[in-house]
Amino acid sequence: MPAARITVWVTAGTVGILIPTTRRTFRPECGAPRHVHVTFHGLANTSDPARGGTAPGIEAAHPHDRFERDTIEILKRLSRRPIDPGPQSKLLADLGFDSLQVLELVGELEDHFNIAVPLNSLTHIRTVAEIAGEVRRLVAEPEAPS
Repeated sequence: MPAARITVWVTAGTVGILIPTTRRTFRPECGAPRHVHVTFHGLANTSDPARGGTAPGIEAAHPHDRFERDTIEILKRLSRRPIDPGPQSKLLADLGFDSLQVLELVGELEDHFNIAVPLNSLTHIRTVAEIAGEVRRLVAEPEAPS
């Protein structure tokens, strides 16, 4: 049996699939080609990292901005194992970072973005998006006079 060519398209939040088949599948007396159209409404809203998409329900104030991208690259470099962090990845639970790695991360972020990260500002931070948000805030803050 030859392989079928399936066509998939996305239009205005709808995913459609075109599956070529023969009428024999439906009515043995007809051999003319037939197409089956399948449409999935709302399926286009699922996550697609290649297009910068996010899954429904995940809010990203600044999706894939330079702070998030650079933070993810630093995390990958510091990790002791291969990781693929995303904005909602948790440092300890998902990425396996320990307290020493978190301190190394702070140092790398300070050097990379030329900021000073007060350690008491890290107590509420759990995810990559929260780290990027804190870095974004510190970069935007004017330096306090010495």
